[in-house]
Amino acid sequence: MERNRIIIRLLLYPFAYLMWGGLMWYSQIVNPIDLTHYLSYIPFCNAEFYATLQGLPPQIIEFFRVIYLYSFTFCIVGGIGYYLLIKKNFLKSDIMLVDLALGWLFAGLIYTFFVVQAPFDVGVAKDLVDFKLMWICTKPTYEIPSLHTAYSILIALHFKEEEGDIKYIFYALAILIPISTLIMGQHWIVDVITGILYGFFLYKFPKTIHIKIHKGIDFICGYIKPCTNCAHGVDNGKINK
Repeated sequence: MERNRIIIRLLLYPFAYLMWGGLMWYSQIVNPIDLTHYLSYIPFCNAEFYATLQGLPPQIIEFFRVIYLYSFTFCIVGGIGYYLLIKKNFLKSDIMLVDLALGWLFAGLIYTFFVVQAPFDVGVAKDLVDFKLMWICTKPTYEIPSLHTAYSILIALHFKEEEGDIKYIFYALAILIPISTLIMGQHWIVDVITGILYGFFLYKFPKTIHIKIHKGIDFICGYIKPCTNCAHGVDNGKINK
């Protein structure tokens, strides 16, 4: 039964990414308000700030390029995979996944009405990532809030009560990933700040729908939760196994 619960989730979880794919398609038919020019009134949203960051030694630049390109995916897949495959805490992994899906949904609503262009897109910074395939799955106007920042913070928060040292890996990523978005010229300082707040918002968001989705997935798996209050292990007329 436990094996089925894992396999079904491995098949279903990727569909959450369709939330982002739908946003990418929808964004082609709307004309949101571009607020980029207002950023000039905010401290550190200028060429001098990025010149300082991007003037760091090449070794540091390359380190943060790797962080930006690869650790974000590791943070999400590794975080959820840890609870799904290692801890087999299906409720936890389901909650984390729904948090991510809601994050895409809410951010999509924001991007529908308001966007800002990336620093490199307006000549304030250089695009140090220089990875064109990245724009297949995102856009340089999905800036406020920074989902790189929000999700790294969100995953770290989910690990804060985890025993052992593994949580410190995600704590470190929650610091390094936001910094990498700035150094790579992908985000503004205001994106990072709002991303941090957005991560806390998603973590604190009521989990009612999360529980329902968790139960729905378990229903698909054919899983029946053991009844601790029943004399013969019977729950709602069904025998627990």
